[in-house]
Amino acid sequence: MSEIKDLFHKVGNCHNKISICAGLTKLELKDILKANKLPAEIEKIMERLTYLEQHAIEASKMLDCLQDFVYSLIDPDTEKPRG
Repeated sequence: MSEIKDLFHKVGNCHNKISICAGLTKLELKDILKANKLPAEIEKIMERLTYLEQHAIEASKMLDCLQDFVYSLIDPDTEKPRG
């Protein structure tokens, strides 16, 4: 894999991991909340996890736009300018 393709792939994987971890942590906390009465501070944590998850998804979309733009200028396989 070319270096530029590899970098886009690695950043995309990081965004996915952040999003998945935030989502799974929220689900785990919801299960704990159902079973136990926990402090209201947990709700703030849930909000922050939602915020983190949403922004990781948004960052992935922006990365896709950036990738499309870069790939329109540079052949991702040869890393040489197009045209």
